[in-house]
Amino acid sequence: MTNHLAEKIRFEVPSLEYKEHTFGNGLRLVMSRQGNIPMVAVNTTFHIGSKDEEEHMTGLAHLFEHLMFEGSPNIPKGKFDEILNQNGGESNAYTSWDSTSYFVALPANHLEVGLWLDSDRIAGFGISKESLEIQKDVVLEEKLLYVDNSPYGTVEEESSRRLFKNSGYKWPIIGNMDDLRKVTLDDIENFFERYYKPNNAVISIVGDIDYDKTLSLVEKYYGAIKPGKDFERRKFYEENIMTEIREDIYDNIQLEGKFIFYRLPEMGTADYYAMNILNGILSEGDSSRFYQELEYKNELVIESDTNLYGMEQTSLFCISAIAMKGKSIEEIETRIDSILEDIKNGNIDENEITKVKNKVETYYNSRRQSIISLADKFSFFKTFYNDCEKINFEIIDYLQVAKNDIIESANKYLNKNQRVVLNYFPKKQHNGE
Repeated sequence: MTNHLAEKIRFEVPSLEYKEHTFGNGLRLVMSRQGNIPMVAVNTTFHIGSKDEEEHMTGLAHLFEHLMFEGSPNIPKGKFDEILNQNGGESNAYTSWDSTSYFVALPANHLEVGLWLDSDRIAGFGISKESLEIQKDVVLEEKLLYVDNSPYGTVEEESSRRLFKNSGYKWPIIGNMDDLRKVTLDDIENFFERYYKPNNAVISIVGDIDYDKTLSLVEKYYGAIKPGKDFERRKFYEENIMTEIREDIYDNIQLEGKFIFYRLPEMGTADYYAMNILNGILSEGDSSRFYQELEYKNELVIESDTNLYGMEQTSLFCISAIAMKGKSIEEIETRIDSILEDIKNGNIDENEITKVKNKVETYYNSRRQSIISLADKFSFFKTFYNDCEKINFEIIDYLQVAKNDIIESANKYLNKNQRVVLNYFPKKQHNGE
């Protein structure tokens, strides 16, 4: 903490204030007064993501993202957003491998309305069979639109089942559609009773608030909700990938694509932060390695990217490249491997690292301007680290990354025998047309 404090002083960003409270039913509350504008954001995060589902009953976490707007014990179907909009508010939600988060944002003087709406969703099970069938159809359409009929839309599904063999990370967040079709109202209620309980949730409230009044309102609307039964989370277990896994996939696409995946340690580790900086060196901006070598100098791809997905029990480093028509994806892979080997051999300029760190600082500051982003971040840190102070110090974990950290991490994880490679080809090539 001493080193972090010294870096924090150098970074000269004022700490965000916050207060925490845990209720008798296990609900954890984080409040942060940010009074620039008379608005407030409420983020409710449940520690349940797709990886926590049972095999052959996948997709329930994502399905609940839809169902939680469909009605609750005291709020009829379709009225949640209507009431919220009448009070100047908005709402949204997202599902990840590890959690499901909901937020409402509205004028500060209507906070009580937002808390009433949000709390009623976990006060009791209020989902009807009709709502369930409607939202199952919505998810099926979503799968058709964004996966089945989208170029390279199956990449998540195809890569996950090759990267993971034992854990819940082996199926996509949206789930298996055969599983979804079979889901009953009893299945949904059992899932709700297990995971959508105050002792499995964090609520973060950020904006123009009074701490004592806000605490009293949360006690009023959430305090009497009964906790759920304790449950044991599935332990993560995966064998290391020891031999490169390659697959050719023929899809409804026009241009060939190359997708390469490496497994990394879980988010929050030193290697995770080092790989984040490397991610920026490789693909952020026109001066990045991939843009310069694959697009600008050699005109091999129409687009290329790297992404690091931080997860609770592992992480993924992903490389993607869409070939220009007539260009060889074998040559693209050779160039990619050459770039990675150059990094692993220590050929990194300090200016490259500085540029990425400057972008991290800019992003960090911009996120602090949004009460919705701050509420989401507070819930995230409380859920996964039980440490809200990371909102003030995590930036230092990025800024402290040194050149040697990047080189060591790259050599540990970015090796050919540790990866999955997917080659995407147009179907007509497969059909010999």
